[in-house]
Parts: sequence; structure tokens; C-alpha cells
Amino acid sequence: MSTFKQVDDEIYIGPQPSDQDLQDARQQGIRTIIDFREPSETTTSNEKLTTKHHLSYVNIPVNKTAPDARQIRDLTDVLKNKEGPFLLHCLSGARAALILCLSMAEKHGWNGEQTMLEAKKMGHDLTTFPEFCAFVKQNRD
Repeated sequence: MSTFKQVDDEIYIGPQPSDQDLQDARQQGIRTIIDFREPSETTTSNEKLTTKHHLSYVNIPVNKTAPDARQIRDLTDVLKNKEGPFLLHCLSGARAALILCLSMAEKHGWNGEQTMLEAKKMGHDLTTFPEFCAFVKQNRD
């Protein structure tokens, strides 16, 4: 789990976890894996890998070029209604950071600039993704 950043007591974020990462996550007390990858992105079922380690699995698929505000609401609902701690991931962690930061922005009243800064603190410079910048601006400015 060395590639995952701890955001707070309940949330870790990072790239696609390996089988070993999921085993480590379980040992560290993670209860729910939230996957932002689209099912077509991987040949191996992330749900099967996750449940093999007796972890709860939630998929909130995010298209890299067309994120949607519904996904922010979905994440907020999962964080409220599922058992944590949580491990959030996509391929690189950028989509997970985008949706998490926008969820946190709604809670804390952050503007777009603060939202982007918080993602950068998580290790993800969203300014390298024009679609993500536009999505943050649409939702926070």
C-alpha cells in the first residue's frame, strides 16, 4: 500500500491496487474499495479481486473525458452509507482525486482553486487534464 496516500483517518487514495495491495489494505483495516474505473478498462474484474480479500466493493465508473456531477453525489452517498475506512482508486488515482475533492469541496465550500490545490496535496495535479479543469470550474466557480 505504499503507493496510496492517506487523506484522513477514513480515506486512502491511489492507483489500481495489486492483489498484494488489497491484502495489505485488509490487514490495515480498510473495509470498502471504491473503484472509479470503467469496467471496460480492465480485463480482470476488480470486484472479484476485491471480494477475494473479503472487502466491500463499489464501482463508480468515471469516463476520463466526461466526468459527471452524479458521480460526486454517488461518492458522497457511499462514504455516508458504507463501512470505512475506504480505499479509492482508478488507474492512476487522478479520477479518484477529482471526484473526492469535488465531494469535499461541496462539504467545505471550497472554490475551484482550493479544490485543485487539495487534489495536488493528494499527489494529483489535475491541471494536466483539461477535461478535469473544466469539470472543476463547472462545479465550483
